[in-house]
Amino acid sequence: MLRALRNQTKSIFFKCFLVLLVCGFALWGVGDLTGGSKGKTILSVENQTISIEEALNEINRARYMLPDRPSLEDTIKNGMHKSVLNKLEQEILINEEANFLDLNVPLSEQMRLIKEEKAFKDPLGKFSQNKFIQSLKNAGLSEEKYLDTIKTQSNFKQLSMPIINNDYYNKKIVKKIIDWQNEVRDIEYETFKIVNQNEIINPSDDVLKSFYEKNKKSYEIPITRDIKYLEIIPSYFENQIIINKKQIDEKYKIEKSNYKIEETREILQITTQNEIKAQEFLDLIKKGKNFNELAKSKFNLNKSDTNLGYLKKSDLPSESANIIFNARLNETLGPIKTKFGLSIYKIITISPEKKPNYEDIIKDIKKKLIKELSLEILFEKLDEIEDLIAEGNNIEEIAKSNIFDKTIKVRNLNKISKQGFVYSYVGETSFLDKKPEFIKNIWNTEVNELSEIFNLNGDNYYILEIVNQNNSVTPKFNLIKNKVFNQWLKQELIFKTKEKAKKIVESKKNKLSSKSSIKRNDKILGNIKDKYLINKVFEIENNEIEYIVSGDNLIVIKVINTKTDDYKFNKKTFDELNLNFSKSFLNDISNFYVQHLALKHKLQRNYNELENYFVNQQNN
Repeated sequence: MLRALRNQTKSIFFKCFLVLLVCGFALWGVGDLTGGSKGKTILSVENQTISIEEALNEINRARYMLPDRPSLEDTIKNGMHKSVLNKLEQEILINEEANFLDLNVPLSEQMRLIKEEKAFKDPLGKFSQNKFIQSLKNAGLSEEKYLDTIKTQSNFKQLSMPIINNDYYNKKIVKKIIDWQNEVRDIEYETFKIVNQNEIINPSDDVLKSFYEKNKKSYEIPITRDIKYLEIIPSYFENQIIINKKQIDEKYKIEKSNYKIEETREILQITTQNEIKAQEFLDLIKKGKNFNELAKSKFNLNKSDTNLGYLKKSDLPSESANIIFNARLNETLGPIKTKFGLSIYKIITISPEKKPNYEDIIKDIKKKLIKELSLEILFEKLDEIEDLIAEGNNIEEIAKSNIFDKTIKVRNLNKISKQGFVYSYVGETSFLDKKPEFIKNIWNTEVNELSEIFNLNGDNYYILEIVNQNNSVTPKFNLIKNKVFNQWLKQELIFKTKEKAKKIVESKKNKLSSKSSIKRNDKILGNIKDKYLINKVFEIENNEIEYIVSGDNLIVIKVINTKTDDYKFNKKTFDELNLNFSKSFLNDISNFYVQHLALKHKLQRNYNELENYFVNQQNN
């Protein structure tokens, strides 16, 4: 069981992300990203479509759920966007075929899949509604979206049933995969710092204009909107709250028991149905053996499987609660018969009951009362704001109205595209740091009109005013001269550095100063930490000198030798890999099946507009 809600969230997201994506990268292709005509729809079959907005939301959701939150540029470099597009293609085809065959997923099956999801379970393995809601919320998934994913998964299983039960994968193929994983490259390399900007002669306007013309398409700005918006939060009304002693006393009587911090205990647990194994385990513990090591060797349980975390007495089954909370620190208990089987416990930490002092409790109660009462006022004020909107007031007039006791700032955002990109003639193009609902309201509201009041981020409410809609335009050179210069300079610095490096390398008869043997899973080359640099080295297909840019460095690299590292190929290794790769046998066959569905349901791809956004992002 996953130990942290963030890990649970990632588990949920990636299960949704990998429902159909067995291989991780497109095998039968996501189509040429340069093909197709412009339009809102990037994927379509006879009765379904997927918009560019939906695709970008999926790409952004995928990268935001990674621990390091890669930029859009890095996402394109590592091919994640292709994986997302491949997944979307498979989803739309599977669901179209399921509709064609009148397949359905019973509600009982949907409920079973939800209840079996580990990320939705509490420490005792029971389904938790709170974890279900919170995990989906943190993953950026609505219940409707998650249910759609479950239906897609079930449709896929029904359609693939005839070939899904393969349980053996060719040993030669498994060995080739292991060889690939253990590939080692002996390289020579030398690192050069990107030359200083002072070494570059400032270009004339003619040079910059020529650069602009060659890259003109990358400067194109699609249809965008300029908006004003007002954020309304409970804290705006806190100064209107007056709390008396009676309110505090009443709240204290209701909540005082909540401030008592119960004793908790960090507990290790193994559960088995086998009485002999349980007794053997306990006997070995008594002889001084380590609980977690025994759990691993006897039951193949990791630390994360045995550690229940800190639990209150009420969290435990009635059969074991009293026994566990009467035990001493580091005491091992059991076997205890519960409805789950025979359980053995060990108490590894005891956090005693705590009682905060009265002053701290009152202070916290005041905060809660202020928050609750200010939220009540906010809801009353929202009704008044709706009246002002109905009367034709604009957003500036609402902000200055007597609804608020202080001046509320109206914020401006310009040049926002339907996909949530914020364009600028001066600065870099960026992605709007707001939830999809915000962007949706921008484009669902008429120009010169106010949006409906909508809720984001808990108790925060928003109103938008659409100021202007801007037609698609390619800015003239004079408007974006600084941006053109920065992009020209970036290319020129690399070009000059390559020239300099080539002269030095040729003067040494192509001998490079450093040597290294690198593996595919290495993260660092010399002093340079760049997870993509190693990938690029393994993409080199010859023994010629290659030039790779990494941050503010130019790496000159020559592959001297490619070999397979020594490794032991044993039955356990084969069985583990076979278990994984036998499942991909389904994908080998389903590639042809999906191509058949693409023809049958007339799949149309239109990635041209999406590619334009990617080009803009990489050039900015």
